[in-house]
Amino acid sequence: MTLATAGLALLAIAVIAAAGFDLWRYEIPDTLTVLIIIAAVLHGLGTPGFAWASHAAAGGIFFAFGLLAFARGWLGGGDVKVMTGCACWASLATLAEQVVLIALAGGVLALLLMLLRRSLSLAGVVGDDAPRLIRVGADLPYAVAIAAGMALWAWRHLPLV
Repeated sequence: MTLATAGLALLAIAVIAAAGFDLWRYEIPDTLTVLIIIAAVLHGLGTPGFAWASHAAAGGIFFAFGLLAFARGWLGGGDVKVMTGCACWASLATLAEQVVLIALAGGVLALLLMLLRRSLSLAGVVGDDAPRLIRVGADLPYAVAIAAGMALWAWRHLPLV
């Protein structure tokens, strides 16, 4: 296994784990963000011509946006950290596409949860009877959308085969 391949594998594990923790506890351990960044470094070490400055700048730019998004209540702190780690995988040229794909996945997730929550509400499954994920007004486990958006982005920009 090359360093680049190890980085890809670690990215997949960490992003899927972040989605799982967000679904389970609505919290994402900081260690997963660190693993995503370590995975990017491994990938970079194993990829000739890796544009280190561009990838670091993409991470920094998203972090600045993420601070604003967190301050405004648009994203949770764990989501900002995970997306900042994921932004280190993008270059300046692909960062906007990565953010758009994650946002689109977030919209799809929100729509699906709204439909599910409404359907269960009509069926009489409400309040404490409903699992936390599908309670009306419950938070959106956005790391699920991050994982889906990253999968789409990786499919377009990373050597997955």
